[in-house]
Amino acid sequence: MIKKTIMAAIAVSVFAGGIMTSKVSAEPGKDLQIIPIIVNGQKVRFPDTEPYMNTDGRTMVPVRFVSEMLGAEVTWENSTQTAIIQYEGKTIRMPIGSKTVSVDGEDRELDTAAEKYDGRTMVPLRFVSEVLGSGVEWDGAAHSVKVTDAKYQTKVDSGEVKLDPWGREYSKTQDNNWIRLTDLEGVGFYKSFSSKSKSRVFIEWLGSAAHVRTGNVLASKIRSYYAVQLNVDYRTINEDDFIKAFMASASGNITKNELTKSQFENIIRKYVKWVKENKVIAKGYADPELSAVYETNRTTWIPTHFKFMIISANDSNQAFLDSWDVSFWSDPVKLKTGVWYDGYSNVRTDSNVASALWGEDHGLSDTENMFIKDSYFYNVEVK
Repeated sequence: MIKKTIMAAIAVSVFAGGIMTSKVSAEPGKDLQIIPIIVNGQKVRFPDTEPYMNTDGRTMVPVRFVSEMLGAEVTWENSTQTAIIQYEGKTIRMPIGSKTVSVDGEDRELDTAAEKYDGRTMVPLRFVSEVLGSGVEWDGAAHSVKVTDAKYQTKVDSGEVKLDPWGREYSKTQDNNWIRLTDLEGVGFYKSFSSKSKSRVFIEWLGSAAHVRTGNVLASKIRSYYAVQLNVDYRTINEDDFIKAFMASASGNITKNELTKSQFENIIRKYVKWVKENKVIAKGYADPELSAVYETNRTTWIPTHFKFMIISANDSNQAFLDSWDVSFWSDPVKLKTGVWYDGYSNVRTDSNVASALWGEDHGLSDTENMFIKDSYFYNVEVK
């Protein structure tokens, strides 16, 4: 297979140095890139439906999870199709489909209405957060939203709590391998990834400014490519759009070598044909962990949070390009339909710039990242 041949060629240079061991959208017309929501230093993990940007340009979130992280109680009034949020004696009533909401009996007009999607009540984040006494900040470079209440901000201002450059809380328990975050400790990230990683050394060597600037650029490439890769629909998939999305995020080692570029284009065309023949429909998101990046032998590894569901497929084991006709890099996997997989794997990036270890010129090294041998874990067993 041509895919296996290309992966073998790429691997020769990496292993020589010795490395470790469109579209079904979240909502039609919405932003397919995951929008991380960070509440009081903790990245929110949604069990199913993720936040999205609606057609009014507003960030919509499942009301229960964000509100409860801020200490509110959320109930649902089925007879009136209304979400009711209670917080420190304050009551907010948000009817589905209406821009008029009630705060302690006083009507207010919103610029977008609450809506139902995938069985979840989706509400505009800014309104709910500000009514609950929290500041809301959109970080465009990082494509994320930070929500912070007054009590937590006081802890940050006093130095009791320290945050990473993207607003997430540093753990009070650190080590020589990782710059540890409390929310990643909570999901078993550090236990599941190699303790031999030199992430801390690499990030400290980069310096804060370069780490943040380049990290945001590379994260954008990963999010935008996987918005296409994970949200496939055999009825609407377009091979030219798929190729364009990959090349826009790929390394110069691929895009600036005509032979290699044409080989990857051929892989994608064959995969798109396979998607159509096997009637694949899927949805998902990718969210890079920039405080955990590391480097080995000119390859920069970006641990990434992957969340995906295969809605339907004749052969669900090869629904994604990452799991289709895999090379020796990756495990052949057995995946179920109709369930959310939520976990982490490494995305490999490199550059055709000589001696580059970390730069905006970096891009994806290949099309296999989600199931790299000994380098991934998901909440549902992958065999």
